[in-house]
Amino acid sequence: MTRVWERGCGSRRGLVLLAASLVGICGCEGILDVETSGVIVPGDLDAAGPAGVPTLVNGMVGSYNASADNVARYAALLTDEMILGGTFPDRFDVDRRRILSSNASVTDELYTPLHAARFQADTTVVILEARLADPAFEEVLDQMEEGIALGTLYGGYTRLWLAELFCWSILTGVFPETAPVMPDARVHEAITFLAEAQTLAAAAGLADIRHAAIVGQARAHLWLGNYAEAAALAVLVPRSFAFLSEYSNRNPDQYNQVYTLTYGDTEGLRWTVGDGSSSIRGNEAWEHLGQFIGLNLIRNRPPGFTTLHGSIPVLLQTLYSRPEAEILMASGVEAQLIRAEVLVRQGNTGAAEGLLNDLRSDYSLRATLRWGVAPPSPQSALQPLVLTGDLTADVKRVADERARELWLTGDRQATSRRLRRDPAVTINLFPPVKGAGIAGGDDIAFPIVLRELDNNPNLSPGQACPAGQISGGWS
Repeated sequence: MTRVWERGCGSRRGLVLLAASLVGICGCEGILDVETSGVIVPGDLDAAGPAGVPTLVNGMVGSYNASADNVARYAALLTDEMILGGTFPDRFDVDRRRILSSNASVTDELYTPLHAARFQADTTVVILEARLADPAFEEVLDQMEEGIALGTLYGGYTRLWLAELFCWSILTGVFPETAPVMPDARVHEAITFLAEAQTLAAAAGLADIRHAAIVGQARAHLWLGNYAEAAALAVLVPRSFAFLSEYSNRNPDQYNQVYTLTYGDTEGLRWTVGDGSSSIRGNEAWEHLGQFIGLNLIRNRPPGFTTLHGSIPVLLQTLYSRPEAEILMASGVEAQLIRAEVLVRQGNTGAAEGLLNDLRSDYSLRATLRWGVAPPSPQSALQPLVLTGDLTADVKRVADERARELWLTGDRQATSRRLRRDPAVTINLFPPVKGAGIAGGDDIAFPIVLRELDNNPNLSPGQACPAGQISGGWS
């Protein structure tokens, strides 16, 4: 699992980058040219010697974790896992799926941290690789090899997020691009990084990183429709495996921000779960609301909690009830869900049924042990399911299982967009377009933000998304 960064290894909510001199070395332009808080530069590492390696790696870990909770939150808003309980208009644009490229919340809380995490992972790998043969660093060779494997893994996963979340994307830094890259091409790039991370981790005996890299590749092949490849990879991952983005309760800057804004904000919750009763939020209701309440994943109008808006009722998520609550990044459970979907697509519903029912059999126990969710009453416990043999219905049933197993991890966005783009099934997991009264749209992806368009010389103002797409219809 990923490691919690130490205090003093960088500002969690600032851009945790490698300072201006390193940006210049890498030829970085665009959004990463904004003022940043530096962690360490090559000269600093030379001066610090081996003692500087943990600082560099911990800064990379902190930057990645700082993006993971933001991905979970904004994917939740776009797919109606949650609704906006506050009054921030920029966040409301995401909630109603009509996102402007000038959206400041998307810029500062999603786009920038994600690119910062990818940038820092890439550059950390370059710095550490340059010192592998340096005798002065021989005593920390194992730490450098782990940092390189982990940075390569993060490079793969951040690229997967860019593909799953955005209509297209462009990179600066170590791997600068002259034009935006479409999602499928970005997924192919992610596979390259993840396969390398798997090889590096195997050579270094790092089983957790190796398994995380395998899950990421399986997920990427599922996106591309390479079902046999996805299943062949997924079967290699133990069911009990879990790779986590970790947080700390030391100070608010290190809290899991899903906790902060959906559970622990003393001024009123900024995010909550929709129950269909709020007309100012388009009467949004989470598709699996009843089941989740029964499983104690949601507490309905608990005493002592209010939303910032006040008129929006609190339906409290219980996965992230502590500031240090981890977010699942990759798991054997996801691998098993991938295998089940592939079996459905191959017509082997019996085997798929077995895998899904195996997960259902101990779901609440796992939720209790992992996140402290209270066990359900006997009448609310999950029962075995039966698949129908109809492709669309059964793929949708697998998606329903993903909705529970991977709730509030960012997966809902990836699964929803993947299935909507799939010509073999007619499944649209995105919420309906909202009514004209709140200017709802049909965005199923995020655009390149205006700050990037304005500062990156390889982009023009009209390239927020591919030609023909506009706000309210980003895809």
